[in-house]
Amino acid sequence: MILPALPLFLGLLVLVYSEDDEEIEADKCRNATMGGTPLDIKEAPWTASVVIKEKAKCSGVIYSMEYIITAAKCVDGFTTKAVRVRVGSSTRSSPDAAVCNIIVHEKFSELNTPYNVALLKLCSPLTASNTIKQIQLVDKFPADNTKVLSTGWPSFRWWSLFWEQCLDGLAQQMMSAEVKMSGRKTCMKNWPKQNQLGRNITNDMFCTEKAGNEACSFDLGSPLALKGKLVGILARGGCSRRPDVYTNLLKYKTWLAKNSKQLNHS
Repeated sequence: MILPALPLFLGLLVLVYSEDDEEIEADKCRNATMGGTPLDIKEAPWTASVVIKEKAKCSGVIYSMEYIITAAKCVDGFTTKAVRVRVGSSTRSSPDAAVCNIIVHEKFSELNTPYNVALLKLCSPLTASNTIKQIQLVDKFPADNTKVLSTGWPSFRWWSLFWEQCLDGLAQQMMSAEVKMSGRKTCMKNWPKQNQLGRNITNDMFCTEKAGNEACSFDLGSPLALKGKLVGILARGGCSRRPDVYTNLLKYKTWLAKNSKQLNHS
């Protein structure tokens, strides 16, 4: 008599655990945070969304009305037909701008960490407005603990399937986070095993603190600005407490100017 009842008992047990698990996940979802706050594009009109094969995969920044800066890791190996850019909107739903040329730094490699920068040449120049503006590089690299502004869209890259489903609606909204510049020694301490591929903090990189203890990073290529001037773009992130790692664009000032044919660009 006991054995026939065993499957029924186990089934009820699984059902109880399943309902409990769902409630726990629902609580997590209700209390979820992106580590930033929603932002109107007018507050950071230089921010762009980079679309790969019809999916918003990365962010970028309007360097000029013809060129977008993004992370090389986002676009390396893709054709211009696969890459498009969206600007002028706080959501990911703005019209696409076609890309006619992809210029990845000639020294970039998937097996290495530096030189993670690329330029996207648009087929048609953008029209400047209160939602679309180019941004200049900072004149001087910020000191440690300086407050800087990170803008972009929350990234599906870092999430598990559960969080992707949970936060999908929020991920369509542009976000911002005020963070502090982090010292190089602190950054290297939080990214151990520096001899492993993809973990080095090289001279063209810098770090910032996370927007929250358990916050996930924005898209790769998301811009970091100080008083309306560009400091860098996100090169490495995640959902851990480790600092976010950025490419220092001042190190690439000449490369950017040369490859965008703007040798006098500030």
